[in-house]
Amino acid sequence: MEILQSIDPGLLPYIAVGCALLCVVVIVIGFLLQAISGIFEVLFGFAEIVIEILQGGPIAWCGCLLLILGGLGIAGGVVLLLNAPSSCEAHATYFCRWFGLIP
Repeated sequence: MEILQSIDPGLLPYIAVGCALLCVVVIVIGFLLQAISGIFEVLFGFAEIVIEILQGGPIAWCGCLLLILGGLGIAGGVVLLLNAPSSCEAHATYFCRWFGLIP
């Protein structure tokens, strides 16, 4: 009880504001920890899926590999077709003739 009697009454508002800020900080830290936990859960879940596919052997992930390679091939073809008109003006190749970009 001697501690309470030795507190300066002018400091009481500062102590109240400090306690309120401490409560706000604790609440914010709680929300941040939940957000970080969710992000790590998504990342580790994705890593777990990749590891399970790779541990299944060549039969389990062969189709996935072909799907990824096919998607990359289609993306490469799209990039070629999008960049072809500007490239064919400077350097005419058989690729440009195949798609009718030059006469």
